[in-house]
Formats: sequence, C-alpha cells, structure tokens
Amino acid sequence: MIEPIGRAAAAYGLHRAPLAQPAPAASVATPPAAAAAAAPSAETAASAESSFGAFLDRQVSQAVETLNEGERMSVAAVAGKAGTHEVVRSVLAAEMTVQTVVSIRDRMVQAYQDVMRMAI
Repeated sequence: MIEPIGRAAAAYGLHRAPLAQPAPAASVATPPAAAAAAAPSAETAASAESSFGAFLDRQVSQAVETLNEGERMSVAAVAGKAGTHEVVRSVLAAEMTVQTVVSIRDRMVQAYQDVMRMAI
C-alpha cells in the first residue's frame, strides 16, 4: 500500500525542477525608481515559488512518514507490542492521508484536463 506512494514521492524529489534563484540586483544604468519597483516583484515571485516548493516538499515527506508510521504500528500490533488504541489511531491517520493524496491528485488531473480543453 505504501510503496506506490513512496515511489511517487521519490520520483517527485528526483524530477522536481530546481527553485528559481532571485533576480540579480538592478544595474547602475537602471533608474532607482524603476529598480525599486521591479525588485520587490522579482523577490516576491522567487520567495513565493521557493515557499510553495518547500511547502510541497514538507507535505509529501509528512504524508510518507504518516504512512510509514501506520505500517510500523500494524507490524507492532501483529507482534503484540502495540496497543489497540495506538494502532487504530495510526491506521486511521494513514487512511486519511491516502484519501487526501488521492483527492489532491484527482483535482490536479482535473485542472490539467481543463487547461488542455481551453481554446487558444
């Protein structure tokens, strides 16, 4: 159950585009007013991209860790080393994580299909 999600997370990490670097400082030939107006938007775009990328990385890692914890607890329950309450809690958390990941994937596929249907 966890392996396909783990492979997807690993593939995401390998094929994710590197984060954009902030734009270099304005040159001397650029008027100060124009440089001041252009700099915040470039920095904002770069920080928004890096913060979204970091957020996505954290969420994927957290989802995989939740699934691993559910599996560890299930194995511990079979071995008689975990209580029923902990096993149920971790398995329900893993189930909710899978449902959330599937829901997000479905929305992303739907958005992609909507974009592809748009007339240019």
